[in-house]
Amino acid sequence: MLDILSKIQYRPTTENYQQLMLTFLQGIVEGVRAEADPYKADWKYHCIEEIILEYGQFMEGGQAQQIGIPQQCYHNCLSMLFEPENPDDLLYCEGFALSDQVNVYPVQHAWVYIEEQVIDVTWNQLSPCYFGIAFNRQWIIEKRLERQTNKDPKVNFFNYESPFTINLLKHGLPDEALHNYSC
Repeated sequence: MLDILSKIQYRPTTENYQQLMLTFLQGIVEGVRAEADPYKADWKYHCIEEIILEYGQFMEGGQAQQIGIPQQCYHNCLSMLFEPENPDDLLYCEGFALSDQVNVYPVQHAWVYIEEQVIDVTWNQLSPCYFGIAFNRQWIIEKRLERQTNKDPKVNFFNYESPFTINLLKHGLPDEALHNYSC
């Protein structure tokens, strides 16, 4: 990984950032799988990074403007889905992003996506690399309301402390959770 980091520090390219992202996520998955937790033996996934690697995609930045609460990306992006003035094709995305403001390694993050462009409402600068899952808007809204009804205090959908996330790790994402890009 040091070779990748040295290239990024001097002549970063989109491919360098993408390779860093994939190497980071694959390393986490390999480490978790190497631990062989017997409790998770029959789970479909052993960590959220594994789900994101299977279903995630790289997304290009469009604009960044910190209009939300700092360090509250999940709340900021989910709130946008519930605002009636926002377009119906606005999607909630969750995954990982790189931030020069945070560190050189990927961090869990959320953003919205419309017309094949990232809109980051939490950071005031676009990440050079977003990798995550664009969710079906209706599914996200329904699940968020269910989680509020069940008093699940976690906002993000990939949080190890949430029973909702544990269920996703055990059984996987249902087809209706994913945004259909062929539309």
